[in-house]
Amino acid sequence: MSIDRLFISRKTIVLSGFMALAVAGCNDQSQQAAPAAPPPSVSVAAAQSKDIRQSVQFVGQIAAVDQVALLARVSGFLEKKVVADGAVVNEGDLLFTIEKSQYEAALSKAKADLASARADAALKAADEKRDKDLLQKGHVSEAAYEATLAQKEQAEAAVEASKAALQQAELNLGYTDIKAPFPGQIGKTAYSVGEVVGPSTGALATLIRQAPVYVNFAVSESQYLNAVQEHNISTAAFEAETAPAISLILPNGQRYGETGKIVFIDNRVDARTGTVSFRGEFANGDGTLLPGTYVSVILEAPQETKALVIPQAAIQRDQKGDFVLVVGKEETVEQRYVKLGDQIDGDFVVKDGLQDGERVIVQGLQKVRPGVPVNAVLAAKPVE
Repeated sequence: MSIDRLFISRKTIVLSGFMALAVAGCNDQSQQAAPAAPPPSVSVAAAQSKDIRQSVQFVGQIAAVDQVALLARVSGFLEKKVVADGAVVNEGDLLFTIEKSQYEAALSKAKADLASARADAALKAADEKRDKDLLQKGHVSEAAYEATLAQKEQAEAAVEASKAALQQAELNLGYTDIKAPFPGQIGKTAYSVGEVVGPSTGALATLIRQAPVYVNFAVSESQYLNAVQEHNISTAAFEAETAPAISLILPNGQRYGETGKIVFIDNRVDARTGTVSFRGEFANGDGTLLPGTYVSVILEAPQETKALVIPQAAIQRDQKGDFVLVVGKEETVEQRYVKLGDQIDGDFVVKDGLQDGERVIVQGLQKVRPGVPVNAVLAAKPVE
């Protein structure tokens, strides 16, 4: 290689080195000049103490206070349906009529039998009076008088039997008119006019009292013990007047307008389900509650209490349990496990794990993790 080429090669290497250093220097300056990313913004809400009325929810079913299957107590042709299916009736209203003729005839015969028995009893009484007088005068034997006396007593017994037969005949005739035992609504009739009905043919229809109504629900053993300790609701000390009010959520999700009361608590735990049976009562003034309807029963505490609450949106769960992300004094995120109580509308009661005033993240949870700084902004309104 010539001296000129060697000189040019060295010069090229030197220039290349200077250029590389210059580029590296520019990169270092660019990296040093890049601004740091701002902390992510999150919305927070403060844990706060509120006056709340704690409640617990159960699945319940509406039941009629009175429900009866209307049976024919005597046999015969169904002569008349007085009211239409589904009609609302009052106590004592006539509903059905069974053919009366055979029972009217039986009643007439019973009256005649009674008159005959009374006449025979009067004759036997006269015979007994006569033989008693003759016995005292010594004209008849003691045995003859005893026979006359027995005939008198037999005739008197026949009168009583005839009276009973007459009473039964009157009852049977009365049973041909089937009346409403209480006010309510009649269901669909199972038989048509002209069909033979009787005690063995099944119910003609069902009558249900519309108001008031019951709601039956079951409470677990632990919930029952909590009710005893917190609200003194126990089988032994139960009084309907002091029991907490109950409310209903209807199948369409709406809250029922009336407030009910507990009227019964069972005296034992069902061994199959581990629950105690409760029964509430509602006036059902508007007739909305129909027997058989499934509802949500809300049992409320009798008095308001102070409790720490946070929005439902702040709560997360993992294998260890429920937790929230708290923004601490240094504006950094902290994971905090909490013990939750009842849900009150869109909030949850916090029994342990938080202090009044601490801020929990309700929006932007997916952008943060424990230990990172954040820009906390107070939520404008409660988060659903």
